[in-house]
Amino acid sequence: MTSLHRPEPKQSSPVAKYGPLAAILVVIAVIAGVSISKRGPSGEQATTQGTGGGTGRNTDIPVVFADAKKTGANLADYGEDCDQTTGRIKMPSLFAPPCVPAHKAGADNGGATSKGVTKDKITIVQYKASANGDLSALLQGLTDSAEASEATWKAYVSMFNDMYETYGRKVEIIDFQSQAVMDDEVAAKADAIKIAEELNAFAVIGGPALAQSYAVELKERGVLCIGCGQGVPDATYQKLAPFVWGAQATPEQFLLNLGDLIAGRLNGKNAEFAGDPEMHNRQRVFGVVHFEQKVPVYKELEEQVAQAGKDLGYATAATETYVLEIAKLGERATTIVAKMKAANVTSVIFLGDPIMPIYLTKAATEQNYFPEWIVTGTVLTDTNVFGRRYDQKQWKNAFGISSLPAKMPREKGDAWRLHKWYFGDKEPAAKTTGPLIYAGIQLAFLGVHMAGPKLSPDTFRDGLFNFPPTGGGVTSPQVSFGNHGFFANPITKKSSPDYLGIDDVALIWWDTEAEGPDESGTVGKGLWRYIDNGARYLPGEMPKTDLPVGQVDNTVTILDDVPADERPPTYPAPNRPLP
Repeated sequence: MTSLHRPEPKQSSPVAKYGPLAAILVVIAVIAGVSISKRGPSGEQATTQGTGGGTGRNTDIPVVFADAKKTGANLADYGEDCDQTTGRIKMPSLFAPPCVPAHKAGADNGGATSKGVTKDKITIVQYKASANGDLSALLQGLTDSAEASEATWKAYVSMFNDMYETYGRKVEIIDFQSQAVMDDEVAAKADAIKIAEELNAFAVIGGPALAQSYAVELKERGVLCIGCGQGVPDATYQKLAPFVWGAQATPEQFLLNLGDLIAGRLNGKNAEFAGDPEMHNRQRVFGVVHFEQKVPVYKELEEQVAQAGKDLGYATAATETYVLEIAKLGERATTIVAKMKAANVTSVIFLGDPIMPIYLTKAATEQNYFPEWIVTGTVLTDTNVFGRRYDQKQWKNAFGISSLPAKMPREKGDAWRLHKWYFGDKEPAAKTTGPLIYAGIQLAFLGVHMAGPKLSPDTFRDGLFNFPPTGGGVTSPQVSFGNHGFFANPITKKSSPDYLGIDDVALIWWDTEAEGPDESGTVGKGLWRYIDNGARYLPGEMPKTDLPVGQVDNTVTILDDVPADERPPTYPAPNRPLP
């Protein structure tokens, strides 16, 4: 493991938690495109009512401790579980939610305030994807048993029901086993109808990765969808608001951060990091490979972004798309590589799932084509566990941006630490996917906690918009919801509420010789190095100096522990029994 010098934390750029991330079997698709724009003006404010969303405050959501302190309110109302120094509940996490007034036993909570909500219970469905033989083979060793996963789900639900404010209600998780493949629109719609009408859910965690009808149908029936697995344009999130929530950035947000890298540090310079030495003396020629759905959803956005690039004198030499059909990826990869090579592309920008690079890098080596590979942090392509599965002759030329934080041993992350703290030093049963299980449940409970007793999709939204941008260092990305001024659409130059959590990025390059454990705990060779010691950048913040790819100095791979300035307060352990 490696722990090198870290930069001083930037006061202007707070950062937040490791997740939320989509379940590892749910491959989220994200658009690619030419990105040349920097952070635009804030534009028009949204009209939603959360304090992070715009013009007014929804009086149904609770006043958080920090705001109450400013007004001289009775702080005793916030209860014994509130740390009045931090203004957050007494949970050893930097991302513990802000304190809200404690709900007194027997007090009126509004009863059945929304679909799936009674005075005693909140029903949330856990979506279980249908097994896919092709994907299962590729992801061998990266999942846990069904029994371990179920035990971990139950443990986290028990912990959050106790630690977060649920206003006299208990969150009940119901399993839903889908039989549909991830792109079956008809089956996805049927699943959504069953979840909404038969299970009467307030929210569902997870869904089919590539079927848009699922989230649409849930919205029509008033059900929230958390981590649905759709990397769709921002306009789709706005259309489905406030019913779809997630972690990674929208395509437009990716374009802003990627644009900082390309326009500020790569464009107009030679392809010095390519595997082919002949390319080192050639000015970069960019090509793009991106995911597309069977029914295209990104064409209009792609055309708009290409026009924006043209206006600034920038264009790509080739843009290729693919559909996630495992049996056809090898053949499609061969064609894509041939077209990139024929177009004299020196630098391939990849935005898509973590499976396709297995085939692309293999095809590139077979065709004796060794370009730069520019990763964009989409869907676990920036993890060590997947990086080791790509052709290392190619991946040694990989670098780019990542929304994930600098790595630590998995037992140092919130999901593992909090489980041991709460359950008497017992580790989560799901050793590999525990952080992913934790992430979806935590987001659901955070929304309930911030919403107040009158729980509904609207108060869930406004409560999350009222959650302050949170964090403090290189081990976590910044997370916020609503409109806090971090993003403006690179096409329209207007801001819109953000329904996905992660705001900032780090710079990374792949070191084939570095050794250490991957995210599953397997020790081996090949790790991402975080440039500038893992410093993270919001749109418009990235420096324009030469990119130090290949230089080990001032990088980190795996930190031995949470840095001292990022450690949360300590509190007595509850030592509860496992459910």
